[in-house]
Amino acid sequence: MRVRRLTALVVAAVAVGAGAAGCTQTIAGTGTLAEGASVRSPSPSGSGSATPDPTPSETGSSSPTPDPTPTTDPVTVKRRALCVLERAAVTSINSNFNKAKTREAQVGVLRRGSTTITGHLRRSGLPGTDRIYAFGKAVLSQLNNLVRIADAGGSPSTAPYNTATTNFQKACSSV
Repeated sequence: MRVRRLTALVVAAVAVGAGAAGCTQTIAGTGTLAEGASVRSPSPSGSGSATPDPTPSETGSSSPTPDPTPTTDPVTVKRRALCVLERAAVTSINSNFNKAKTREAQVGVLRRGSTTITGHLRRSGLPGTDRIYAFGKAVLSQLNNLVRIADAGGSPSTAPYNTATTNFQKACSSV
């Protein structure tokens, strides 16, 4: 059951990331449909029959439509997916931490959050040297520090964790 939810979350994150890309990037193209593509046009009777596009020979053009080139970098997609997943995890961690009534419950929220973010980082497919990965890892490090200090009976400051999450957000804004 947990794997299904994770799979759905990953698919949603990639879809959101891809949707965000469409809003922030310009895709170069010729503005023409590929050869052999058909466009549905309404027929006089409203039956919705498909009408094929004219071939270059029918339009008088001697050059075929150029092959489209991929416009999405796979590394960028991985970065965006990690950003979406980790942002959601941080939001959930913070919200659940604030709702927790006891210290034990708060530490439990932090522990589960650490496990979640560790999984996101591992499954991201990004190398440890990637800058988005590094900012995500910094959030994880601060989260683990909170757990370690709280387990030892201390009262850790959340300021370093908050700084790490802010830096992660800024890094993700540039992707």
